[in-house]
Amino acid sequence: MTSLLADVVRREPLAATDGRSGSLLERVVLGDGQALVVKHVRDGGDWIMRASHDHGRAAELWSSGVLARVPEVVDHAVLGAEQTADGWVVIMRDVSAALVPDEARLSRADSGRVLEAAAALHAAFADGPPLELCPLADRYSFLSPATARREAGGADEVPALIGRGWERFAEVAPADVAGPVLAVLERPGPFAAALSAFGSTLIQGDLKLGNLGFAGDRVVMLDWGTQTGWAPPAVEVAWYLAINWSRIDATREQVLDDFRAAEGERHDSNALRLALLGGLVQLGWDKALHASGHPDPAIRSREAADLAWWAGRARDALEVWSPS
Repeated sequence: MTSLLADVVRREPLAATDGRSGSLLERVVLGDGQALVVKHVRDGGDWIMRASHDHGRAAELWSSGVLARVPEVVDHAVLGAEQTADGWVVIMRDVSAALVPDEARLSRADSGRVLEAAAALHAAFADGPPLELCPLADRYSFLSPATARREAGGADEVPALIGRGWERFAEVAPADVAGPVLAVLERPGPFAAALSAFGSTLIQGDLKLGNLGFAGDRVVMLDWGTQTGWAPPAVEVAWYLAINWSRIDATREQVLDDFRAAEGERHDSNALRLALLGGLVQLGWDKALHASGHPDPAIRSREAADLAWWAGRARDALEVWSPS
């Protein structure tokens, strides 16, 4: 089979706008002028892959045919995956013009489009994906103090931020929330088992705005692989809300209402309650850093209110589930 990259005439490094993994991206131009984006994937090649035991999920999603089953409303942009001497390359159409611009805000309507497209994905895989993908336990431990300790001294600065962030979280979050959250981080298995009791499907896993865009009637979703997995749909929206809310022109409750409407009969209020605790387990470190240390007082105040909202949702979950 002829490689999709057989006719490359120019290459240039491409920096991910808000990526935190350190994976190598490049834009290549073919002899006919077509531009492609190439992601280089090595087994355990960056700190997120190592923390989530990713041995090449991005390539496997293509080669197994999973991406071919993604509904038409979702544009994953992947054209192919090819093995190399030290791993794989995932080859994509260049959809940069369709992506949400850096620092841009998302209207409630566009946020709703994202959630509707995600719901279509969830519906398409309601019978279960054919692969073992990102384990739920890894989803709730890859941003943990253990990851910070394991990656100490590495080239990427994010694991060190994670470590400082959880130290700060223990100081600024209410004790009745901080204790259970830190307990889940150290031993995520029971929490993952509790979530696994609810109906699961394929989730894209990383619907942050840097991975999203709009191309006509389709919603662009990039960066499939490391965080793609089998989980209740509520896990998808909890991450989406936790990582994006400050750039969405809607209240948190409105975003959740739009999620409920999009999912319809697949929505499970008990799964959502637990998944929102999971959102704080994943990003409490980041929220604590911004709530207590951001140089802009207005952002510090906003983030403190956000942390308080998530603490409230965590209490709701802890009324029906405990890590002890």
